[in-house]
Amino acid sequence: MKIALRSRCNPVTGFLTGLMLCLFATTVLAQPITLQGNWNPAVKARLEKLIAANAGQGKICVFDFDNTTLCRDIGEATMAALNEAGILTKDKHYKCVDPDFVLDGKKISMATVENLPTYYEDFLSATKHHAMESTPYENGYGWVVQIMTPMSPADWLPYTEKAFSDGISEKDTKSAELKETKINGYRMPFFYPEMVDLYGVLLKNGYKVYISSASNVHTVRWMVLKKLNPRIQALHGKDLAIPPENVIGISCLMTDDRTGKLCKDPYLVRENEKYANLDKEELSHFHLTAQICHPMNGYYGKLANIMKYITVARPFLIGGDSSNDLPMMNYSENRIWVTRLEKMGYQKTLVKVMKNALPGEWFIQPTLYKKAPGFVSSQADLDKRLAIKPKKLAKANAVIKFLEQNGALSSF
Repeated sequence: MKIALRSRCNPVTGFLTGLMLCLFATTVLAQPITLQGNWNPAVKARLEKLIAANAGQGKICVFDFDNTTLCRDIGEATMAALNEAGILTKDKHYKCVDPDFVLDGKKISMATVENLPTYYEDFLSATKHHAMESTPYENGYGWVVQIMTPMSPADWLPYTEKAFSDGISEKDTKSAELKETKINGYRMPFFYPEMVDLYGVLLKNGYKVYISSASNVHTVRWMVLKKLNPRIQALHGKDLAIPPENVIGISCLMTDDRTGKLCKDPYLVRENEKYANLDKEELSHFHLTAQICHPMNGYYGKLANIMKYITVARPFLIGGDSSNDLPMMNYSENRIWVTRLEKMGYQKTLVKVMKNALPGEWFIQPTLYKKAPGFVSSQADLDKRLAIKPKKLAKANAVIKFLEQNGALSSF
């Protein structure tokens, strides 16, 4: 809503205008907020109160994509689909980004691994031997994008669509007995319904929503524009959407085959409307080089890109699920932590960060991403969903106990 104000007005007009603005703000703040889905009741109540109290002020909210917005990882699933199709294989690679190395006493190279995804999984752990290493997966995140050289985004987006298959894996939520839906060995993702609803509620109440992902930016933007926005609009209204320029991910320098110029995604998405809206013909003119665009959008690079492209002030709310997100989450005024109960290591890192974090609220929302995936509302809910998988239930309960003992989780 835009209200035009005259630069010069008499005191009565000024008073009435001010009164109107105050009444408008009060009306916005008075709107009750009700989040849908399987939230933990305590988290839900606190979050609803926070959103209502700060509505209508244009505050900034930033969310990770894989395993935060989505259950599971679309970047990895896209790689798996491309490998399955014979487009990305270990025989089609670039030595400059595929170094040989030793991991756990074993030499790893493209010549020795079974396939390209196997190399990727090993490469993710390549620098973990450093005792002070806090960003071990960073090189792997970049590598998954670099190996697409010299493809164009138009070449691989059909495989993102195949890897998602319109959220077919959401059926996995029905029972822990079901076999997990996979593509070439990788779990296929689906949207957390609670997060789709949350983004719609935020947009409807005057917040600005951004996505910050360590996956390939074009894959994530396609998912947001083609799959996430329609879901938001179906719930909350056709005028609500996350703009294409509000999606930040990992990208490489690209050549424009019409001009020979090197281009960067964060600027193209703001300058070229067809490119921003994923016009296939327009995208086909841009081809990846193996040169990563910096700051690379992982770990501390996520925070750097928030400062570069969004705001240098502390964002109002940031959501994430892994150590990759904690640098930007620490900087936020409020945080939603999507707590994967299969990941004890992530929760140990979380607790360390929370103890030394900047002031602000933490909302700890348990979830599962393997068997019976989805948000978990309570201990009773967890017990019911994993009753037929006692070993998995025991591991999840160990995570819950750890979080409770360290003051990170209560009222579960």
